[in-house]
Amino acid sequence: MRTHRLPRASVLVFTLVLAAWAWRLYGLDAQSLWRDETDSLRFATRPLAQALAMFTRPGENGPLFFLLLRPWLAVAGHSEFALRFPSALAGVLAVPLIYRWGRWLHTRPMGLVAALLLAFNPYHVWYSQEAKMYALVVTLILAVLWAFVRAMEQGGWWRWGLWVVLVSVGFYLHVLAALVLPLQGVWFLLMPRWRRRWRSFAVALAVLLLPYLPLIGWQWTLLTDPDFATGHAFVPLGRMLLVTWAAQLAGIPVLPGMWVLAPAVFLLLAGWFLPPHGRGARLLPTWWFVPPGVLYLICLITPLFTDRYLIWTLPAQVLLMAWGVTKVARRQRPLALSVLAFWLAIQLGVGWQQMHIPIKSDFRAAAGYVAPRRQPGDVTLFLMPYIRHTYRYYDPGPYPWLEAPYANRPADAAQVPERLATMLAGYRGVWLIESEADFYDRQGLIRDWLENHGRRQAEAHFTFVTVTYYRLQP
Repeated sequence: MRTHRLPRASVLVFTLVLAAWAWRLYGLDAQSLWRDETDSLRFATRPLAQALAMFTRPGENGPLFFLLLRPWLAVAGHSEFALRFPSALAGVLAVPLIYRWGRWLHTRPMGLVAALLLAFNPYHVWYSQEAKMYALVVTLILAVLWAFVRAMEQGGWWRWGLWVVLVSVGFYLHVLAALVLPLQGVWFLLMPRWRRRWRSFAVALAVLLLPYLPLIGWQWTLLTDPDFATGHAFVPLGRMLLVTWAAQLAGIPVLPGMWVLAPAVFLLLAGWFLPPHGRGARLLPTWWFVPPGVLYLICLITPLFTDRYLIWTLPAQVLLMAWGVTKVARRQRPLALSVLAFWLAIQLGVGWQQMHIPIKSDFRAAAGYVAPRRQPGDVTLFLMPYIRHTYRYYDPGPYPWLEAPYANRPADAAQVPERLATMLAGYRGVWLIESEADFYDRQGLIRDWLENHGRRQAEAHFTFVTVTYYRLQP
């Protein structure tokens, strides 16, 4: 009787998927939520009409992610674990996709090494453990580019249709996922045999873009509005590339030194320059370079850069490293395995730090400190006010709370003493919760007023959060 066994590569990929799943679930709720994550909860649970209105309202980003999160939260609840679980799942799904990419670009071994590197990449793990859309964007763009390649290679209306649908989904997951379009335009020009499908590409592009012309119109109007502020500082292109690539290699914690990146740099250079070359030599560098270049041009109009917006260029880096491993292995197998093992050890170490060292604003610890110490007659004052959503996730009350007055404009700063006196009249104590206070009071006027009109009785410092208790003078 003949037995059918799974190919060895399939077993290894499945094992890597399980390992990636276990690594992402471990410590999924280790970090406190930060304000962007509580925004996901708020936007996903707002009334349905408001959630749908985000699809047409200028300035909104990622409405589809919040809509997809909505039914899950209705079933699973609002715990940290439940809120982050969909991102962990999305991160795991990227592992078999990058295997497919590595296999198509070169060989099965390259695909397996790429899957191994992505499974434990600390940057990818970090965003697979965050309640935002970034892990899902990586997986989606891997699928978008794969659909584009298959449509170019084999044609067929259904392949082009799949590509149109996937790109459209990307627009509504994150607005800068639209940068995948110029990348695919560059790929079309770089691959001579793809140019024969220019008519199909043109038709698919027209079908894709025509319904979104209003969306493009209001986004452009918003970007060019002189009164529109994104909150991002302008970053030169060289710095943009360095920050993005270093984060994608090193993850979130601060490394002991740049020497730690030496194995990764060695593998990247080997993947880029050692023969054999082939289609990967055209596609991977442009995947890595074109999106930051286009984003830089946008930033010349309106600064928008933060490294996580370019997280979907991470697979290009991982694939180049995997290619480097396979190229070096053809010449010095022990060297390739040693460098790979050393780099994986570094990745696991950084990943462990991300799960055990507080890195995000630690509102969970701050709330745990304040809640049992709150007394009758106390009020909680939030500086800056927006942090109240995250703090109150952990300490919902009921208790009286207030938003600190804005103090960064001269006219507002002059009114701070009077406004605080009015706001705090009748209270005996103030719990001042501070995080990102410079956005609201860079001169420290609110804390100065409390120091002058109260007696500081307690102070505690947590990661990016400071708690101070003042007993007000009668």
